[in-house]
Amino acid sequence: MQERYKKFYNQYKNKLFSYLVYLSGDTETSKDVMQESFTRHFQHYRNDVALSPALLFTIARNALIDHHRFQNRFKDDPDFIEQVAVDEEKSILVKEECKRVRQSLRKLSHTDQEILALAVGGMPYKEIASVVGASEASIKVRIHRARIKLRQMLSDEETS
Repeated sequence: MQERYKKFYNQYKNKLFSYLVYLSGDTETSKDVMQESFTRHFQHYRNDVALSPALLFTIARNALIDHHRFQNRFKDDPDFIEQVAVDEEKSILVKEECKRVRQSLRKLSHTDQEILALAVGGMPYKEIASVVGASEASIKVRIHRARIKLRQMLSDEETS
């Protein structure tokens, strides 16, 4: 059983971490919430026949909300990308591009931001639908429309 859960953990740890970093903008908070999420999931659902990534992401989202309520603030540190950048010049270019994309993303609705983060993290549409409580068909449409809006906002900035 532990080997099965270990495989589940290894399969989803990076995806969950990316999702949490996107939502929180803070790598340390993301690490803490990710650890808490896997712990809760393991304690309550490790014996389930099908380990559900959608359930794990739901637990993580709720844990992050709890964390923010506890902290009574939302952190948004766009400089987190510098922690992983190796080359200074590339770091600056990547940081500026990330800032530009994040600014455009903030113009989308909260739900659209969340489903795009999940989709970019590699989560299947069916699981995204389960996390946000919508149908798979509506998730496909929302992701498609959100991507079009985002592309349009980014291209409008480039032409300005």
